Amino acid sequence: MARKWIKIWVAESLRGTMRFDFTPAERGVWYDLLALAGDSRQDGLITPGKDQKYPLNWISGTLNISPSLLHRTLEKCKTYSRIEVNDNGIRILNWNKYQSEYERQKPFRLQPKLQPKLPVEGEGDIEEEVDSRSMHI
Repeated sequence: MARKWIKIWVAESLRGTMRFDFTPAERGVWYDLLALAGDSRQDGLITPGKDQKYPLNWISGTLNISPSLLHRTLEKCKTYSRIEVNDNGIRILNWNKYQSEYERQKPFRLQPKLQPKLPVEGEGDIEEEVDSRSMHI
């Protein structure tokens, strides 16, 4: 299984509204929710599958928190328009806005790089496509 990661904005995490509107425990739950959303087959959506929702007791057990802390955090996240809860699960709002830079750049990372070939006596200026993974230093 490929390891996935999520982006956390440093300045916003340290000085943003969440720092003042949420308790430290609620902020911890928020970051755990982001991790669950990043781990999902549908990025940004905490769900086991199409048209399914995880039971809240499963989420609280997985996050090792009390059901009351989870409920309080989910309600606060809804109030501050960070999530929506529907038949498909818990959706992190603005997921693509905050997580998209990697996805935007991903196709470019997978393409081989064009490396200029050093000119050899008797040859013109030729560029050769080289798979950067096969180059040795």
